[in-house]
Amino acid sequence: MDMMNSLQKAIDYIENNLCDELRTEVIARQSLMSEFYFRHLFSIVCGVSVGEYIRNRRLTLAGTEIMDSDEKIIDIALRYGYESPESFSRAFSRFHGISPMTARSQNGHLRIFDKISVKSILGGNQMVQELKERGYIVKENGPVYYTMDMDRTAKWFEDVLGWYAGIDERNENGEGVYGCLLPEPIEVHNVTLVPFNGIHMFQGKPAEKQTVLFIRVDHVENLSAYIRKNGWAQIIEITKQPWGGRECSVTTIDGGIIRFFEIA
Repeated sequence: MDMMNSLQKAIDYIENNLCDELRTEVIARQSLMSEFYFRHLFSIVCGVSVGEYIRNRRLTLAGTEIMDSDEKIIDIALRYGYESPESFSRAFSRFHGISPMTARSQNGHLRIFDKISVKSILGGNQMVQELKERGYIVKENGPVYYTMDMDRTAKWFEDVLGWYAGIDERNENGEGVYGCLLPEPIEVHNVTLVPFNGIHMFQGKPAEKQTVLFIRVDHVENLSAYIRKNGWAQIIEITKQPWGGRECSVTTIDGGIIRFFEIA
């Protein structure tokens, strides 16, 4: 069984058991992977952790049932693993932006987190393999990056960091003036509820517009190894910070500094 089918089998198991207790070690066994490897690969490919996926799917289905049925809200909450109305209401409100009672009484608009199809978001094993080889996960980001040569910068992020670049707007001379740099394929980004964690690129002189970018990652040691493997030497060794995290700094092709940090 290849990696893509193994992941999909685990997702199908989750979907068939959303109203039951779900333990990651049991889910991982469905994919014939170790729990550690399964957690890591799931987060890279799906853009959310296993726990986030389960929670988002449960709250999506709970919202649908609240809107489409007259069943008591507490009974729906219990079905999806919440032991009290208070805990369910808090989780529901964080996810949907409105309370369960408001959703039912006002027929409010609810967020939808669809079941993930690994084949549809990745299109094949090659992209899965690329994400697996990269070995690190971007958790928080969203800065702005200025560059005078957007095509060159985009290629650097792809070749050195393993990101996915797109230039969305060009001027009359064909020069990129706006684009996005994403740590995961756009197909993965579009099917998840993860906030934007890429980088907005604009045309401009880096020295005048930016100094240091901070990007939070998981597995910073894999990031460091990946960058070095790709032949980029302008990287400072991982250091432990006074606040307890670990960090490594990389000088980009434009001369900017990206400080990648991992929270312990």
